[in-house]
Amino acid sequence: RDATSRVYHDDRYYRLLTSQQPQKQQEPTTTTTDTTKPLANVRIGIPSAFSLHETPPLIANAWSSAANTLQNIAGATLVPISESVVSSEWIKLSCAAYYVLACAEASSNLSRYDGVRFGLDVDLNEFANIDNLQEYKEYLPLSGMTALEEKISTTRVLGFGDEVQRRVLAGTSVLSSDRFHTHYEAAAVVRAKVSQSIERAFRSSASMNNNSGVDDDNNDDRVDVMLVPTALSFPCTINPQLGDRMMEDMDPTAAFGNDVMTIPISLGGFPSISVPFSNNDEDNSELRAKHVVGLQVFGMRGSEDIVLQVADA
Repeated sequence: RDATSRVYHDDRYYRLLTSQQPQKQQEPTTTTTDTTKPLANVRIGIPSAFSLHETPPLIANAWSSAANTLQNIAGATLVPISESVVSSEWIKLSCAAYYVLACAEASSNLSRYDGVRFGLDVDLNEFANIDNLQEYKEYLPLSGMTALEEKISTTRVLGFGDEVQRRVLAGTSVLSSDRFHTHYEAAAVVRAKVSQSIERAFRSSASMNNNSGVDDDNNDDRVDVMLVPTALSFPCTINPQLGDRMMEDMDPTAAFGNDVMTIPISLGGFPSISVPFSNNDEDNSELRAKHVVGLQVFGMRGSEDIVLQVADA
């Protein structure tokens, strides 16, 4: 939150972003002149594709309340985005596509950590005599390895955590010759489809889509930014009794599924920012503090100024 505040409250960062735009963004076409409402000329999309069945009621209510706040107080125009524009099927497929692509990139990029060029400089003789060898017993190099292979294996055991090792193994699998076409290439197709689907909803993309078959003159359904929840769960609870592990662990599979709201934006390369929102409709102040929800605002590539303006409202 502190880093986010510095970004969109500091005029230096704002000027830096707005002065390096690769292309001029389309200005809002409405004639509203109410200067007391900072978002009077901004259209905010509420995509129905992100209204997943798994979304908890408290998060859905906070999403709706935040949208109403931006409309009633900041003066923004809310525009529902239908399934025909942004499909929920592509949103659901984007989660699987992302982890295929992310694991493949992790496997490729981390292959250099072999203990020779990059990574830990592990002495195999010292490693074989360490006191806590029992902790790494199941990871000891397999028999039949060369000295170099043993060094690489030991370096990665000591240097990579459990999650990194899972991703490297999964990425190596999807990049194998018998899975590259069925897994990696299919994920790349999903990434392109998700990007195109979301891009169609933005007004600023009209001038770039002359050959897309979309009527550029009809901007009634186009928006400047979109507002969706950041996650399908509340932030992890901080428990001081856990000592070094201040946060309670989350099941890795549940953590993967929790990213379904942010992954489509990451795949498309759209600028996004997440801000905390507390539903003031809750009667209990303690309940409001406990149920602070993260909401993300994202827009077309190059529209960071509008994204930050909405986040600051």
